[in-house]
Amino acid sequence: MDRRGLTAALALLLAPAGCEPRVELKPGDPELVRAARQLFDSRCANCHGPHGRGDGPAGRALSPRPRDFGDRAWQASVDDAHLRKVIVGGGAAVGLSAHMQANPDLADSPVLVGELIALVRACAMGQDAKGMSSETEKQAP
Repeated sequence: MDRRGLTAALALLLAPAGCEPRVELKPGDPELVRAARQLFDSRCANCHGPHGRGDGPAGRALSPRPRDFGDRAWQASVDDAHLRKVIVGGGAAVGLSAHMQANPDLADSPVLVGELIALVRACAMGQDAKGMSSETEKQAP
């Protein structure tokens, strides 16, 4: 390939990425965890509460009440694929409340959805949706 051909190929590869190489974040990456927490705060906490207990301000008025993610029996009854379907497709996609909005923009972000699932799962391990145990939260400044 001559120099012009190589330049054209590189331009095509880099143009969609804003001239920066795309970096794939791995589960547990601090930036990814932060993004998942921000998504939880902006899209989930209003109903599920800031700690995932189903006690958010909007959730108090809903019937049925939003899920308490700390319920270990419920946690054991659902797999990650089900949670992924609920997060992306909304409650109606799995026969739950239509009040739980779909998040189709997350369909192409499986690693980010995985971090949201990890936040939900943390609630059954004595941690809240922020990934902090109640003891850690007491010690936080």
